[in-house]
Amino acid sequence: MHRYEKALTRLVATTTHLNSDDIRPLIRVPEPDKGDLSIPCFPFAKRLKKNPAQIAGDIANGIGEDPHFISVEAAGPYLNARIDPKHIVQTIVPEIRALGDRFCTSDVGQDRYVVVDYSSPNIAKPLGFHHLRSTMIGNALIHIHQALGYRVFGVNFLGDWGKTFGLLAEAFARFGDRTALDQQGISYLLELYIQANKAVEAVSGFDDAARAMFRRQEAGDKAAIDLWQLIRDISIDEFQKIYRRLGVVFDAFEGESHYRDGMAGVIEKIEHAPGTRVDQGALVVDMPYGEGEAPLMLRKQDGATLYATRDIAAAIDRWQRFAFEKSLYVVGVEQRRHFDQLKRALSAMGCEWSDQMTHVHFGRVHGMSTRKGTVVFLEDVLNEARDRAREKMKQTAAERDIDLDAISEQVGIGGVVFGDLKNLRTSDYTFDWEEMLNPKGFTGTCVQYAHARCCSVLRKAGGISETNTPDLALLTHPEEIGLVKTLARLPGAVASAARELEPSRVARAVYDIAHAWNRYQQAGNADRSLRILSNDPAEKTARCALVDATRIGLKKGMALLGVPQPEAM
Repeated sequence: MHRYEKALTRLVATTTHLNSDDIRPLIRVPEPDKGDLSIPCFPFAKRLKKNPAQIAGDIANGIGEDPHFISVEAAGPYLNARIDPKHIVQTIVPEIRALGDRFCTSDVGQDRYVVVDYSSPNIAKPLGFHHLRSTMIGNALIHIHQALGYRVFGVNFLGDWGKTFGLLAEAFARFGDRTALDQQGISYLLELYIQANKAVEAVSGFDDAARAMFRRQEAGDKAAIDLWQLIRDISIDEFQKIYRRLGVVFDAFEGESHYRDGMAGVIEKIEHAPGTRVDQGALVVDMPYGEGEAPLMLRKQDGATLYATRDIAAAIDRWQRFAFEKSLYVVGVEQRRHFDQLKRALSAMGCEWSDQMTHVHFGRVHGMSTRKGTVVFLEDVLNEARDRAREKMKQTAAERDIDLDAISEQVGIGGVVFGDLKNLRTSDYTFDWEEMLNPKGFTGTCVQYAHARCCSVLRKAGGISETNTPDLALLTHPEEIGLVKTLARLPGAVASAARELEPSRVARAVYDIAHAWNRYQQAGNADRSLRILSNDPAEKTARCALVDATRIGLKKGMALLGVPQPEAM
């Protein structure tokens, strides 16, 4: 809709002599019976010294004919515009098909960096279902920003340093089994971690020994570091199996340990930076604190560093490496206080760029359970989603000659991912297996099926001839026009998702395309004259061009969200 919003802005600016930058942000999509674009005239009242309804009427009367619109009318204090159907069809469909995979892309972020810190599990524990939101919101934000031309660096800042690993190392030294570790991998590490926490309560001196073990790690003790590296490598190998299933790729696994070797230098710089002070032997950030808020400690009395120290070191390092426009931390809402304190600390230390850091927080998921029990690992959820999808599809799979195993994996994962991203990021939601895989609901399955159906129609049509230019003037039915309009809105949804850090904008837009596609298909089923594969070659060619544009839009929207795009279901 960008071109039509721009055209309407130009018409209003010419009529009122107002600045285009004051008009464009006001444009909204009204209810369908009101038109395609709408501008409220309330903000103009003071400057033009008229009431909003009079302003809307004057603008409507002052606008002449324009090829983009069939009408621009006043409705009380609103100005409503209806896009010319012929213009939008003959403009948008060829444009989408010419762009192909480049649809929804731009260069607005050219040569500007965005750093996205996401997923960030602790090593020695399998990925839990609670890691899904950070992982997939972060992944979507990376794809969305890349589409807009930004240079993006995606980092998995692992929890791979600190007292936890002193606990693990001490537990392994006392009652560990290397053979079991080699054979069972991360599941054995989880058992060891549980044992270690029990030992803290039951075994005298165990907690002090774990602290001492971590100090050995910080001091670079070879045996301690070798064990830590083994645990880290095993963990990342296991994480990568899940990330590969989800189609998630990181530019780096850096983690807190990334800064361990240079921590002494970092501490020295911080110690001499404005905004820090030594308090009873501990290094703390000197800044205003809220009532009851504990000081942000960067180095303990015994010389050990903390999580906050490593977060500050990482933030400074990322600024030095990337001079980022945005540094996004995709972490749950429960970390809000920590990130608020982190930004205030950096500001107190003179880091003006801390304003470009954003905590991309998200709500919780309720109602999660699996058939295997109460411990919810992400792998179990993905397996169950795949199995449920397979069960729903197996009866008709043979008739359609599809690879049931491959498609059920795509549908299951698509259901889980879309089911998460369709929700407002900051909202809680309730996980529901039946709703998630409903092919007729606001689901990934619905969107995937629409894409697969487009591919199927084009296969039955024998593809699209590149030698025949489609006569798009033949696309005049309301369902065809409506489908084109939903396709035209996808690029705007992508831009909005980047501005608001809200992937659900894309999820809603791509679902709207699938919904409009389904209406178009159903119209053809009810009325033979609207069938896509018409007996009239010209109609068939024009309608297949629209199907191809729809396929491109659905594929692009799903790809931006990290949802698999099956071509048959």
